Amino acid sequence: MTKRSQILFTQGGKGGVGKTTVIAPLTAWIRTKEFDPILLDFDNENRDKSSFQSFYPEAQKIDIRAPDSLDRVFHFLETPGTIVIADQGAGSGAETFSWFDRTAQIVGEFADVTSIAIVTKDPGSVESILTWAHHLGDRVRYLIVLNELLRGTGFDAWTDTPEVKAFVAAAKPKVIGLQNRNPDFEDMLRANRLTLEKVIAKGHSVDWFKSLTRIVQARRYQQEAYSAFESASQILLPSGGTALAAA
Repeated sequence: MTKRSQILFTQGGKGGVGKTTVIAPLTAWIRTKEFDPILLDFDNENRDKSSFQSFYPEAQKIDIRAPDSLDRVFHFLETPGTIVIADQGAGSGAETFSWFDRTAQIVGEFADVTSIAIVTKDPGSVESILTWAHHLGDRVRYLIVLNELLRGTGFDAWTDTPEVKAFVAAAKPKVIGLQNRNPDFEDMLRANRLTLEKVIAKGHSVDWFKSLTRIVQARRYQQEAYSAFESASQILLPSGGTALAAA
């Protein structure tokens, strides 16, 4: 049986919810599974230190508003079993929805698509997810990441509204939770274009991250993130298990 490919993309909805800082450790986790994912950065307006490409320079920058830009995904799916990780920028809904309307049936013949949505305590992040779900429907699978920016804040807007309950009943998304690093740690990662893995391996020259305290913080979050991704491996990895996918 031909191994199906996998497309993972962050929903380009509300900005500032931590899309890129979730997808960065996700990329590292997938690499521990012996896959070599294709990395695409569709956030063309974000060229500074918080873009996906700033964490992974090998990520290819693509202008989502350019004609047929999303069709470039097909170029990277020539090899069965390939994983494509695409980080969408805020406000990319119109282009993405139109592309799915035109190509969803074709894509579904050889690839599974997982939409990764990040939720914070801000009700606006929940509203954004519902908007994307309205347009994408059952053509994709959903991974919801409850990204706790401040410990103990809860996710009442996610769990209690009728709209969310209807979405959960219909789409049956996989839901995982993450407790974010402290704000200073998060800001310093972005400012220095560092992944957790680089901090842990001391593969950098930033003194602020060289202390044992910072390394332990990085390892603790990495362990939590990897455990959460492991629980969602069924929708994050191509069907058929662990195997090296050629770039």
